[in-house]
Amino acid sequence: MTSANPQPAQPKPPDGSGAPVYWECETCGFLSRDPAFQDATHACSTCRSTTGTRRTFPPDRLRRVDERIRHYDEDGESEVVVILVATFLESLLEDMLARIMAAEGGSVKLRAAVLDTLRSVGQRLGKLFPTLTGVQFEDAAAQAGLPEFPRRWRALRSERNAFIHDAAFEGPREELSEASAKEAIALLDQGYKLFVGINNRFVAGAPHRRKDDSRP
Repeated sequence: MTSANPQPAQPKPPDGSGAPVYWECETCGFLSRDPAFQDATHACSTCRSTTGTRRTFPPDRLRRVDERIRHYDEDGESEVVVILVATFLESLLEDMLARIMAAEGGSVKLRAAVLDTLRSVGQRLGKLFPTLTGVQFEDAAAQAGLPEFPRRWRALRSERNAFIHDAAFEGPREELSEASAKEAIALLDQGYKLFVGINNRFVAGAPHRRKDDSRP
């Protein structure tokens, strides 16, 4: 940094202008959009820690993908947008499941083995998520104020699969429309809110959470 008194970066709202910025407590994993929270001397509301560092969420690799998705949307590349958003949300889910397992003390090898065994989104949402949290994904979404998110996400995945896999599905899609792309962007924005809420409930709130530098 070149300034002795840098100003806090302001988080972007999930309104289509870009990925929002959250800061993560290194001690418990809590995520906050409060710009003051990026300073580790600002006490975490969950664990009260005032030490360590605060990194941003989503990480840079996902922020770069988010930026590209929105550029494709501006360029009218509807098919690319739907495919990438569906994949992006699946990446957020995988990262969040890994974070929940890490919070409960799961080793890197254990997390990798579990995720490799349960590879489909349906298995991860229908079996792994409730096993780890004790809550159905649909209920977690409803409690986060997004009760329609699971149904809409399933519909998006179905559209993507019918377009990509062709003969493996009845009635393969020949194109993905602008309306589908707009729905995908809406789900992308809502996905941040949902997965951050899940994180703060089941990662930062995990009773046996431990620090793990290998977290996703």
